[in-house]
Amino acid sequence: MNYSSRKIPLNLLFGILFSVILIAGFYFGFNSRGALSDRNLVIGEPVAEGIIAVHNFNVSFSSTELEEMANEAEASIPIFLLRNEETGVNSSEQIQSLIFLATGNNELARYFGQRVSSLYTTGIIDIEALRMIYDGSHAVIESGSAENISELFTLAEARDGIRLDLERRGVLREKIPMILELIVPDLEIDHQSREAAVQQHIANLPEIKREFRTGEEILPPGGLFTEEISRYWNAMVLSPVGTQGIVEHNIAKTGLATLLLLLGFLFMWKGQRDFLFSISDIFLLFTIWGLSMGLTILLFRSRVQELSMLSFTMLGASLTSVFFDSRSRKKTMNFAWFLGAIFAAMFALISPHPMATFFMGFVPACIVSEVIKDLSDRGTSTALILGILSSIFVYWLLATAGGFGSMQFGIIAWITIIGLPIVIIGTVKVISHPFELLFHVATARTYERLGNDNHPLRELLRREARGTYTHSLLVSDLASSAAAELGFDEKLAKLGGIFHDIGKMVKPEMFIENISNPDENNPHLFMSPAESAKVIIDHVYHGVELAGKHKLPVDIIDIIEQHHGDTSARFFLEKARREVPPGGEFDEAIFHYNGPKPQSAEAALVMLADSVSSAVKGLGNVSSYEQKAAVVFRIIQEKADEGQFDQCELTGSMRTRAAHVFMDVLSQSDYERVKDYPHGK
Repeated sequence: MNYSSRKIPLNLLFGILFSVILIAGFYFGFNSRGALSDRNLVIGEPVAEGIIAVHNFNVSFSSTELEEMANEAEASIPIFLLRNEETGVNSSEQIQSLIFLATGNNELARYFGQRVSSLYTTGIIDIEALRMIYDGSHAVIESGSAENISELFTLAEARDGIRLDLERRGVLREKIPMILELIVPDLEIDHQSREAAVQQHIANLPEIKREFRTGEEILPPGGLFTEEISRYWNAMVLSPVGTQGIVEHNIAKTGLATLLLLLGFLFMWKGQRDFLFSISDIFLLFTIWGLSMGLTILLFRSRVQELSMLSFTMLGASLTSVFFDSRSRKKTMNFAWFLGAIFAAMFALISPHPMATFFMGFVPACIVSEVIKDLSDRGTSTALILGILSSIFVYWLLATAGGFGSMQFGIIAWITIIGLPIVIIGTVKVISHPFELLFHVATARTYERLGNDNHPLRELLRREARGTYTHSLLVSDLASSAAAELGFDEKLAKLGGIFHDIGKMVKPEMFIENISNPDENNPHLFMSPAESAKVIIDHVYHGVELAGKHKLPVDIIDIIEQHHGDTSARFFLEKARREVPPGGEFDEAIFHYNGPKPQSAEAALVMLADSVSSAVKGLGNVSSYEQKAAVVFRIIQEKADEGQFDQCELTGSMRTRAAHVFMDVLSQSDYERVKDYPHGK
């Protein structure tokens, strides 16, 4: 192969160039630094647009603040004292000798010697000299623990106590001053040790008062430009910029904007096939995400830093999962995750920590929405536990990695990351049923209730039209088995099969499966083909009416309405053709159902199961497997030739696989209809 001759397609080249230009535009478009010095900000006036940090910067303490902090630090350091043990020994011995010379009483002299010695055991301090350099309340003696100064004897206290005792014991008054002069402090101030402690404490004081990260709000819109805000502003303007957070911040926002763009293209490309919405579905989506957006805006406007990092993405994703993803339709994307990613990215773009905010909103939301979709008690409990644990883990991981700047696990953070999943899951549980009724949509719980044999509408069908009910059970088995094989909504196909013929309850005696001894009791023997066709065709209209009255989900009502498409009541059409006189005419349209054709694969499978069950079972149990298979494939081909599958996703290969599934189910069934009488079909 000559590689030099290979050329890049022009459209691919333009696509690559467009992508590069677009991403570059995102990157430079999110660079919000601009001409900072051009803004005229006046202290005391509001700033309408607010102030956002355009790069990482620090606000240092002023010299005055540092001096005040140093003074506070110095005042908080206890005084250091050194004990001179010889002082106490000498004073005690000298006082004892002096009293003995003055009184000649050895016992009295020994008493005062011990008394003075006990004072020195506690410690004597000159409080006046101490207060000249220290006004605190604690002291460290000989590098020990800090003690309260009030527990030490002051020089005045010691001398007053000894003087009173000397006077009381009759010592000559002229000798007392000489004795008291011998009592001197034994605790001396250690200036050097205290100064070292003060300097060490001052050295450990922080130099940075406030740290701002790119995109963080300095002043909210409309806030007053105060002296303090002016200080932050000046620090940002004068700070050397370099690449302090601008690159990381712009890359993060560019990545999120690119993600939103790609999700938008993906939705346009795949959405028409994977997501088919009714008007009520669209209104429901707007309500779900509008509620999520409103609550998130309240969090963002709370001005509490911890709350501004969180959103109600979990609420929107959970409700989307309950009302859309729970109906496990075949699609290439999880719809709750898809919208959760868009919503989380949208709010992350206006956050000071874009990527951290995105992951904090998106990851727990995905986990919770995946396990809560069926709204079962077990699923709800699991969602609650996983919601709390995942929120804590993601928050911790991002905080540890610096994604939230200086934010740590404060009391507000703990309350929020634990309380938010509880509030959201409780809200989902409470509002799900009102939303079902308001928007006429179904959840997994709805399908569960309808699947119960004791459901009132099923009991009514069983009582009023037992043959139709038996037939419907077989159609249900056929359609749901095929849906499971093809990856479509098995529950919807099953319930569509059960309820597709409920309109026959209006006139059950007109349908062959409900007639005993049809050869004699068949009312159609006495009716014109047009009258019979009208009765048969009207069961679709009556079924839609009954389904609406009993508040069946729209998906099931659609199957009831579409399960015959625009096919004909063939038996009566052929009968009318035979009865029309030569050269006569008749209106063939009155023998056709009004449609519409099946709009979903589930509706198409119910249509096929309905026709197949009637035709094959009409052959009887004596028919061979090959005969049944021939009938099944013939009916499927006839429906395809009539264009009944033109408006739904049921390809030729899918129809072939469905045929094999039908044969497996029919081979295990012993239900038999009357031969050659497909009136109801």
